[in-house]
Amino acid sequence: MLDIEKMAARARTVLRTISLIGVLVFVAGAGLTFAVALPEAHKSDWPSAIAQANGPLVLCAIGILIACMPFGILQIAAILLKRAEDDRYHRDQLISALEAQAKATTELREISTLSDAAKQVAYRAKDLEALRSAIREDLSRGDFEAATMLVNEMERRFGYALEADKIREQINASSRKAIDQRVADTVEHVELLLTRHEWVDATRESDRLVRLFPTHPEARRLPDRIAIAKDNHKRELLKLWKEAVARDDVDRSLELLRQLDPYLTAAEAEAYKENARDVFRKKLQQLGSAFALHVHDKNWSEALRIGKQITDEFPNTRMAAEVRERLPILQEKAQVVAH
Repeated sequence: MLDIEKMAARARTVLRTISLIGVLVFVAGAGLTFAVALPEAHKSDWPSAIAQANGPLVLCAIGILIACMPFGILQIAAILLKRAEDDRYHRDQLISALEAQAKATTELREISTLSDAAKQVAYRAKDLEALRSAIREDLSRGDFEAATMLVNEMERRFGYALEADKIREQINASSRKAIDQRVADTVEHVELLLTRHEWVDATRESDRLVRLFPTHPEARRLPDRIAIAKDNHKRELLKLWKEAVARDDVDRSLELLRQLDPYLTAAEAEAYKENARDVFRKKLQQLGSAFALHVHDKNWSEALRIGKQITDEFPNTRMAAEVRERLPILQEKAQVVAH
């Protein structure tokens, strides 16, 4: 590249020199033209003056040509120089690429000749850093089991026992923190289910938590908390039911009795059987009295509604059988009144 630039600089110098010579020739021709043509011009004989100055005028034209010609040659030389520089650049790039490929081929050939043990030594640092990066990634994802396996591999392959122990401590600390948070979240969710009296869902969440973390103290205490909450709710329902029975609040007693039914054991149900029967008997009497009153007042639609309630809620009673026989007639009368 330097040789081409030097040649171009020399060429520019030579061409400038030639151009300068052309200028000098032109000046000389112009001087001769004035010297020859001026005497004739004073005589007002211009044709004769021009004829006398033909030679100097030709010299002026030659000077102009010599002066201008280098500029055209310089443009052509600049184009050729640009092309030469581009060719030189592409050639250098190609040579660099070939040298890099040759170097890579040489390294590959040297690597292929290494034994497995030598390769392990050569790539020990890279493999170790890759293993550390994988451990960090597993820790960030919370995959503590995979991270532990990689730490064991680090200790086995590279012998980094101290570093492996430190990472194991970090894994254990992160694992305990993650487990505690998960247990706390599940316990909070179970507490919410307990306030809604959704015992089945709460028990399912508790069983799943105990299966996952059987040694965690909060997980192990959760089934007892569910049992206590359920028993307290049953006691509260029993208390409210007894109070409703004492007030002779039949509707409230029936509502609470239906809520109590899933919680009572067979022995408890037997103990409260008579009270429950008394409540149902009173409810049936209330419905029977209301039914008879609406029939007497010819309020057929309300009588039909109460009659259906009797047959639905007390289907095996004598009153239900009697009402069932009268339902078609009540339905016809209710339809007539409606129309």
